[in-house]
Amino acid sequence: MINREVDHEKLITALADLRIKEPDLPALLARTRKRRSRLTTDGHLVIIAADHPARRVVAAGQNPWAMADRAELLKRLAAVLQQPGVDGVLATPDLLEELLLYNYWLLKQGEKDFLEEKLLIGSMNRGGLAGTVFELYDPVTAYTARDLLEMNLDGGKLLFQFDPQARESGQTLYLCAAALRELADQRLPAFLEVVPRPPTTDELVLLVGVATALGPTSSHLWLKLPMVEGFERVARATTCPILVLGGSEPGNSSQLLSRIESCLKAGPNIRGAIIGRGILYPSDDSDPAQLAAQLAQLIHQSTSQRSSSDQQEI
Repeated sequence: MINREVDHEKLITALADLRIKEPDLPALLARTRKRRSRLTTDGHLVIIAADHPARRVVAAGQNPWAMADRAELLKRLAAVLQQPGVDGVLATPDLLEELLLYNYWLLKQGEKDFLEEKLLIGSMNRGGLAGTVFELYDPVTAYTARDLLEMNLDGGKLLFQFDPQARESGQTLYLCAAALRELADQRLPAFLEVVPRPPTTDELVLLVGVATALGPTSSHLWLKLPMVEGFERVARATTCPILVLGGSEPGNSSQLLSRIESCLKAGPNIRGAIIGRGILYPSDDSDPAQLAAQLAQLIHQSTSQRSSSDQQEI
């Protein structure tokens, strides 16, 4: 088990030294890492999101600066990723590189490889900084599809926030379509987060139809959607696999798990979750690793239950 008590200064020093002495090491580690043969082995996914700081978002729970402590964030991510059933992480280039270096540093000390066969999903458009006048104009500022391929990553994630009264949303629509086309050209899985403003069920149902029609194909598309009331309607709006997101106020641990469990029952295409702060920084101070293990069991257990039900119907 990874020790979250490792000294902050020691960790930062080690990673800073590696950055200076071996600047090409993260790319080498990414290209030579042991990947899984398939995106998902059971049709479901549990991904931990950690791309928030790139959009000026660091608050979590009651702490307005939680994610601004990079060493603490890395230690929490490592502990969570070590849990069976947690499939991978979603992050920007800086954080994925730090995770690769942190994993390398721990391996040198005889620790377990917490990235072995884990999915590394690269966050692409982080240009719509939260709280700014240009928040809804969200161009690709991190990974491109070509970058993802060269770094041997497992897929790319895009964010599309839609306000029918904001011209910037139209610009971001085109930018997302272009990025999805590039991902399709590289045959890379695409994770498209769709957030309507206001976040109503009606708006989300309408927006799902828009989102799945972006780009030349939806063959490799996974939707990342907020949990709203009447999620059954959202599920019926597409045949694409859906991963639910926790949002800025996921609630305490039991509330979060309960909401996710409810959404999993909304339709057969609800295939897991991409959760960040609700797992990494539980508002009730639960242990992130234990909470992640519970989430993974909940989601992957639903697969076996569904398979048993299907066999009975046959």
